Amino acid sequence: MKIDGLEWMDWLHKMRAENEKLRREAVRLLFHQAEMGLLRVGVSRLTERELAKSAGSRRDELLALAARVETLDSADDEVEHLAGLYVAGGIIPAAYAADALHAASATICRCEVLVTLNLKHLANEWAERMVNSVNLREGYPQIRIRTPEVVLHYEE
Repeated sequence: MKIDGLEWMDWLHKMRAENEKLRREAVRLLFHQAEMGLLRVGVSRLTERELAKSAGSRRDELLALAARVETLDSADDEVEHLAGLYVAGGIIPAAYAADALHAASATICRCEVLVTLNLKHLANEWAERMVNSVNLREGYPQIRIRTPEVVLHYEE
């Protein structure tokens, strides 16, 4: 099958590459808007550790961006407990427990929005509703889970 003159798989790879480029630009713009005071952005210690362990050409750029915003501080045992509830509830698979830790950290730090590139386990309607059901049951506030391009400030 052909789409826009390309074979199906070639077209799919092209679309994924274009989406990845747009997401990277949205992350840069998000941090830029934070520096301008349009958004308040914080990065968890977990995110900082993950970035420090990552490889590739973008590692240093991402670490530099993270260093320019607030570091969120939360008790590790409280984060691990809440993340464990997300996993035990089948909201986030055990193989992706780090995603549960990100959601728990943002919740405990009272973030309004968790910004993530993870569409599969976090930035989707079902996961958000299920995370919030656990949060409410455990006495935590609700949290919105969005991708970077959704939270950017756009001028008219």
